Amino acid sequence: MKRLAFVLALAVAAPSTSFAPAPASADRLGELARAVLSADYRGDRAELARLDAELGRLPAGPLADYRDYWRGFALWRRAINGFNEKPAPDDLAADVEGAIARFKSALERHPDWIEARLALTGCWGNQIYLAGKDDAKRKAILDESRTTFEWMMRYDGDNPRALWIRGGYELYAAGQPPPKGGDYAKPAVTFRHGLEGAWKEALATPPAASYAPTWGGPENLMNLAYLHSHAPNPDRATALAYAQGVLVSVPEWHYVHDVLLPQIEGLPTASAASSPAAPPTPAP
Repeated sequence: MKRLAFVLALAVAAPSTSFAPAPASADRLGELARAVLSADYRGDRAELARLDAELGRLPAGPLADYRDYWRGFALWRRAINGFNEKPAPDDLAADVEGAIARFKSALERHPDWIEARLALTGCWGNQIYLAGKDDAKRKAILDESRTTFEWMMRYDGDNPRALWIRGGYELYAAGQPPPKGGDYAKPAVTFRHGLEGAWKEALATPPAASYAPTWGGPENLMNLAYLHSHAPNPDRATALAYAQGVLVSVPEWHYVHDVLLPQIEGLPTASAASSPAAPPTPAP
């Protein structure tokens, strides 16, 4: 019960979006950022495409880096939601390519911005998955992403979004055949570190602006729920606690509510804890 109480308490402590009065363009950007997150959690791919276009109509003022970031995020999550559809949509590659272009634009305006860098790392992982057995395409993606990817895998700060990305790659690696795979404790530690980072962000003073990226807490909870529910001998109680924590924070999350939670609830109640398996979609 203590573990469940902690998880639920963490999930409820979502980062505040209240901030000092700002120009109308900042207010509008904050509204659209929240709309993008909601559409992502609801799995509304059509709305994510619409919001990308709506963000594109905002002026290229001092917050253009954030505008481009959220445009990239909308397309990135449009692709990720598409991975969970059967059959998969035929526009996933175009969405990922569009997201990469927008994140790169944000980096041009805001050099070495950690938020755009980590998002690019996630997009490149999706690109590699989509490349399939095309070795030439995979090599081109790896060559372009290597420096940023190596930075990502060395990251040891508290940014919950960076830790979600890093943990996703660690989880993918853990699911590979021996001798390379099998270290499931590593991503579990990374995701828990991500939760600690989200907690720090939630308590930060002053709070982040409404247009600043503050997602990551629910995402780390989700991967922990998946991690503990898809092992050879899954831990139903732990997975259920994490999944319930996610839904306290984001009750509208389609994937967790309609896909992951039923899978967890269908597990034997006496299942024992063991090492978790790979994430539900290509490394984030």
